[in-house]
Amino acid sequence: MRRLGFTLLEVLIAMAIFSIVGLASFQLLQSVRGIDRATNQQTAAYRELVRSLSIMDRDFIQLVYREIRDELGDRRAAVSVNEGYYPIELTRQGWNNPLKRPRSELQRVGYQVVEGELQRHLWFVLDRAEDTEPVVQTLMSGIQGLSVYLVMADGDRRESISGDDLDELPVAIELTISSDNWGDITRFYDLPVFVGEVAGAAIAPEGEEGERADEDIESPRTEPSPTSPPPRPSSDSGVDA
Repeated sequence: MRRLGFTLLEVLIAMAIFSIVGLASFQLLQSVRGIDRATNQQTAAYRELVRSLSIMDRDFIQLVYREIRDELGDRRAAVSVNEGYYPIELTRQGWNNPLKRPRSELQRVGYQVVEGELQRHLWFVLDRAEDTEPVVQTLMSGIQGLSVYLVMADGDRRESISGDDLDELPVAIELTISSDNWGDITRFYDLPVFVGEVAGAAIAPEGEEGERADEDIESPRTEPSPTSPPPRPSSDSGVDA
């Protein structure tokens, strides 16, 4: 007599094979999902890095030498390095005004690290009042520290300079961001030739650029009118009328 169906052994073998295939498929799916999650996180971190560096580059490129008054009424240099609450604080120009509001195009910004986040602080006014509060913008997370140095012409690095150092002014700013994802990121920003207000140096020295500019200014000359008659010779010139 012919038997129909499967034996118990055949069913057990089929179930074992199905379990092995399902387990392998689940592990493969988990691995793919993990790779996708890590890729998205790395892509988001890279976009965050590019965006943060772009903002910082724009601030430093548009640096302008305009000192301010802080909340206590004290004078602060246009570029303040390692003074007060911020490792770096500066005045920048080019603040967009799409609504055409009656305000300045200059803006004060500062950078610091708070609880592992790189923050950009900005003020809507340059000369602050006692109740003036900055707007905080978080740029990056996973930040260990932020260090800023002034680079002199001879390559020497200083944490700050005072008003007595006007005979030797910095030529660049070295900024290093210590990140968990990217390690140490160092950026160099060139300073303009005239640095009259760096870290408390509020008096601008008279340089060769100013003297050269004064020499290039010529007094206006009066050109004779093409319709005016030629000058008549005087009687002392020996020419008979």
